[in-house]
Amino acid sequence: MFKRGETYNKWKATEKAEKCHTEEVENGCHIEVRAREADDGDVEMFISVYTATGECAYERIRKLPGIEWEVEDALKRGIDQAERIAGGESGRLSCADAHGHENE
Repeated sequence: MFKRGETYNKWKATEKAEKCHTEEVENGCHIEVRAREADDGDVEMFISVYTATGECAYERIRKLPGIEWEVEDALKRGIDQAERIAGGESGRLSCADAHGHENE
């Protein structure tokens, strides 16, 4: 379904238990966020945004200090960030115009 980028491949190179959230947002983009505990106790978060056709628009891995973050909280933060990115708040993405908005 999604055409993954190199960042996703880097994430999947380390198999660990993780929490995952995938959603199609109202403009047609798809977001996927994953979070897991790292070996050092920190929390790793994978944030991705894909176009309506599954093309990779954005992928990033972020590490959060485990002393301040739980996996569930990191997942929520990642979802918020992915929704903002998909909506164009961090620069215009091609998927932000995936569905025609001529009626707006």
